[in-house]
Amino acid sequence: MLVEWHPKRLWYYDTRIRRHGFDCLHRMIVVKRTDGTLIIMNPVELTTQLQLALSDLGLIKQICVTSPTYHPTLSEWWLAYSEAQFLATPTVIQQRSDLHFDDALSSQTHKSLQGELLQTSLLGSKSPRKVIFCDPQSRTLILPDLLLANQPHLPLPQRLITVIFGAGRSTVFPFSDRTQFERMSLLRASIQEVLTWPIEHIISSNGLTVGKDGKNAFFQAFRWAFVSD
Repeated sequence: MLVEWHPKRLWYYDTRIRRHGFDCLHRMIVVKRTDGTLIIMNPVELTTQLQLALSDLGLIKQICVTSPTYHPTLSEWWLAYSEAQFLATPTVIQQRSDLHFDDALSSQTHKSLQGELLQTSLLGSKSPRKVIFCDPQSRTLILPDLLLANQPHLPLPQRLITVIFGAGRSTVFPFSDRTQFERMSLLRASIQEVLTWPIEHIISSNGLTVGKDGKNAFFQAFRWAFVSD
């Protein structure tokens, strides 16, 4: 079921996927543009029920994949919405050479999303790029599977994984991913860019929800970057 996060602007749809043998939450995010068309982020399995719900909201204009984790269902979306613009990270484009993509997502707001969303990615890492968005209208930071937190609504296996990775109720950036950053100055610049955005809330494609003080929650997850060499 589509959940309205911000009136007439932002929705999400939660389902479960298997990752490394564990049940985890996969959250698709839907943004209604000012012209009434839709932006889909990290699409889930496309069911008839979901198609009908989306058709009630508007015409799908863009389908964005912001992390290598969320490409498995792309084929069915490509077949159903071939007129939409497909945007993805460079890694996803390489992974899915069977599909045609209109462009790659970078650390700058894509021209087709300008005036709707703000966009960046965390630079300085050896890991595949993951793209971050902000919807200024709803003051929501939209993340891929970037941060961890042990939140009650998450599947129990996912909560156990977050504990193993050192996460409590507060948002954290996994310790294992911190070692992938070789240029801390670039990472800090990316974080500082995000902190200039109008953020009050956070939702993420791995199911995290921060209802208030989202900017501080994001900063606290990366505080370590400002005390590292």
